[in-house]
Amino acid sequence: MVRIRVLIVGLTGAALLLAGCTAAEPEPEELTVTAAGARYLEAVCPVNEAWDAVDVEVERLRIAVARGEAGDTGDLGKRLATLEAQSAAAAETLADPSVAWPGGATPAVESVAKTLADDAEQAGSIAELEAQEAVDYRWDGAATVAETAAAARAALGLPEDPVVACAAR
Repeated sequence: MVRIRVLIVGLTGAALLLAGCTAAEPEPEELTVTAAGARYLEAVCPVNEAWDAVDVEVERLRIAVARGEAGDTGDLGKRLATLEAQSAAAAETLADPSVAWPGGATPAVESVAKTLADDAEQAGSIAELEAQEAVDYRWDGAATVAETAAAARAALGLPEDPVVACAAR
């Protein structure tokens, strides 16, 4: 009799393992519009700041190249490395499966996360360019980045202007 019970318990356990019964994944945290806006800005505002620093260095290089100088790309490389890191971190934050964005904001936020991941990759490759190439470089997807960010801000009830949105956080 004991052998039969052990056999039944063993077979039941094996059946559960074969059925793939595992602990259910927790439901994503449902963000309020306010919390979602704050989370979004905490992710993207450092990227905006990194972009400002990259723009300053590109302008410095543009002036150096226009003067006929070789142009030191070291500072630009550092700023691009920061942009790469900030963009990758922001993309990860926005794509976090443990949170659920409110209302219809999910597609817009997912699009922003994708453009940020693409920007992180691009920033890494641009850092390798010579001064003239860096000055002449045209960022792939620049229009898409602006459009997706505007759509996400609208979906989250944030100000249209990214500078105003970040200043208000």
